Amino acid sequence: MLKLKTGVMGLVVGAAMVFGASGASAGYVEGMMDVSHLDSANERWVEAGTHEYYVVCTSIDDYITRVDGPDLKTTQSQAYKESLTKAGGNTCWPIWRGLVKK
Repeated sequence: MLKLKTGVMGLVVGAAMVFGASGASAGYVEGMMDVSHLDSANERWVEAGTHEYYVVCTSIDDYITRVDGPDLKTTQSQAYKESLTKAGGNTCWPIWRGLVKK
């Protein structure tokens, strides 16, 4: 009986964490859910153009930024350097969302 109660409690707590976290973070950044203007195929990583990043931060609010450059690696580095200035330190990381469609 104790194992059953513990298992049920674990499921309830786990569900609260998953649904609470996903619901809370998705609404804070305007435009986060709209990806119709992006091409997120892996083949686009090496293409030049405007790359869009979702920047996750611990010291400031998360935000979305766009960086022009030759490929994902270069533009992610530029987005990271930008976040150092905005956040005042190493507390953010840019996550690639896609290449902006022309």
